[in-house]
Amino acid sequence: MKKLIVMLITVGALTTLFAQDKTELILSEIQNLRADMNKRFEQVDKRFEQIDKRLEQVDKRFEQVDKRLDFMQNILYILMGLVFSSPFIALYLRDKRDAEERKSFEYVKGILFVLREMAQEDEKLANRLKAASIL
Repeated sequence: MKKLIVMLITVGALTTLFAQDKTELILSEIQNLRADMNKRFEQVDKRFEQIDKRLEQVDKRFEQVDKRLDFMQNILYILMGLVFSSPFIALYLRDKRDAEERKSFEYVKGILFVLREMAQEDEKLANRLKAASIL
C-alpha cells in the first residue's frame, strides 16, 4: 500500500509537471499565433494602404477627365451659341449694309441732281452727261 501511495504521489507529481509543461507549451503557442496574426494584420494593413494609394490615383484621373469634359462642354456651349446666334448676326450685318447702301445711293442722287441742275446752264456739261447716259 505504501508503494501504491508513493506511486500515486509520483504519478500526481509527474502529471502536475506534465500539465505545467503543457500549459507553458500552450501559452507559448498562443503567443506565437498572436505574433503571426499581428504580422498578417500588418501585411493586410500594408495592402489596404496600397489600395488606398491606387484609389487616390484613380480619383486624380477621374478629376482630370472631369476637367477635360468641362472644357469640352464649354466649347460646345460656345459653338451652340454661335450657331443659334448666326442668323441674328447675319440680319444685323445685312441691315447695316443696306443702311450704308441707302446712304451711298442718297449721296449719288444728290450728285446727279446737282449735275442736272448744272447741265441746264452749261451746254458742254449736258453733252457729256448725255454721252454717259446720265441725262
